[in-house]
Amino acid sequence: MNKRLIRNRILSVRNSLPPERAKEGSKLVFQNLRKLPIFNTAETIHTYVSSKKNEVDTIEIINYLLSAGKRVVVPVVDRDKKVLRHSELKNISELKESTFGILEPEQIREVNLSEIELVLVPAIAVDRFGNRVGFGGGYYDKFLSQVDCPKVALVYDFQVVDKIEASPNDVAVDFVVTETEIINCKIAKQ
Repeated sequence: MNKRLIRNRILSVRNSLPPERAKEGSKLVFQNLRKLPIFNTAETIHTYVSSKKNEVDTIEIINYLLSAGKRVVVPVVDRDKKVLRHSELKNISELKESTFGILEPEQIREVNLSEIELVLVPAIAVDRFGNRVGFGGGYYDKFLSQVDCPKVALVYDFQVVDKIEASPNDVAVDFVVTETEIINCKIAKQ
């Protein structure tokens, strides 16, 4: 199945989730994420801000990280240059709806990519090898190709598919965290 078909099929399922199912699933994903050693040791964590319908919720994760004294970095879409900028977030209240209907900080505090120790990546679908399907804009792949740290996709179990054909510019994630498992994609590739 090509990426467009996978995207459409998985989004249809995700969009039809009852809100309470999405909320419970997000809590279970977060519980598993906390079992991942790099999540606990990283001091500067880049995370998407959940804004899409029934996307794995990161607001609780962001609040947890801020209360633990971690540096939280979030993406800001630069539509003119078609890239992501990266801003430190000091408080969840700084987020406002902006480009593409996503939540972004009003005040941008640029962060050097070399400071990021872990990236929490959004995905519509992933396979066990770390290949992912996003919304197709290429923003995250450009960003992920510039950071040399572990990358973790946060998804529900049904978003893990058998195989995704990777394109040359695609950047695989290192881990996939769902409600029921933590997939080490490097082990899966062996």
